[in-house]
Amino acid sequence: MATKSGVDSVNLVFLQKSRKRIKPGTVFVFQLIFEPDKFRFGMVASTTLIMSSCDKVTLVYIYDYLGNSKEDFPDFAAKKLLLPPQAINTLGWSSGFFETVAYLDLDKHPEYKFPQHHFASFVRKGVYYDEFNNQVQDPVEPLGVHGLGNHRTVEDKVCDKLGYPCSED
Repeated sequence: MATKSGVDSVNLVFLQKSRKRIKPGTVFVFQLIFEPDKFRFGMVASTTLIMSSCDKVTLVYIYDYLGNSKEDFPDFAAKKLLLPPQAINTLGWSSGFFETVAYLDLDKHPEYKFPQHHFASFVRKGVYYDEFNNQVQDPVEPLGVHGLGNHRTVEDKVCDKLGYPCSED
């Protein structure tokens, strides 16, 4: 069955399409079909990540929190993540599966953000990079994967982590 977005067989609920500029501190929600009337939360940590040959990549945190409404925010300072930081494009917003609900001033609240971000190469075992694509010797947790994803990769990782079946496509 097709959703309002015209996409079949996804585990994300269509919320609202947006082309508003994403910036650090953007708080967004998404819903899984397995959790009706509940919301999962994310926050944009950076829009200047460099991932291999791509620059201005969006870095997001996906929180280990299930809210009862779009205003039922997690404790951002606790930094309790469901997934390690994710490097994604902005298709989640323009496709209507991520909905911006608030902005946080990360300059006034540096405690909401990890001081640095490191990523493991998925091609070369034991090789790690920072958020500017520089190789690092001693990576720090939480350790993301050095690769570009989107709302669908976030969906699959969240479903896998929570024990829900992944989309078929």
